[in-house]
Amino acid sequence: MAVESSEGWYAAHALEDSSVITQGRTLDEVILNVREVVDLLYGEKAVQVELILPPDLLVRPADSRRVRKRA
Repeated sequence: MAVESSEGWYAAHALEDSSVITQGRTLDEVILNVREVVDLLYGEKAVQVELILPPDLLVRPADSRRVRKRA
């Protein structure tokens, strides 16, 4: 997943599949969203997610809000 950041959001898109696109306020949320998209599109639950971060991307520390886990 290639990751970009803009206006407080992270956006990610899969390099192998242009239909896998998501966003989130934290990188943890992006990962959860990617897994949900892959599950919905392909029925795959055990997905390894690798994030590709550009060198100039500022990664914010995890905020105190918990990312809600999706069923």
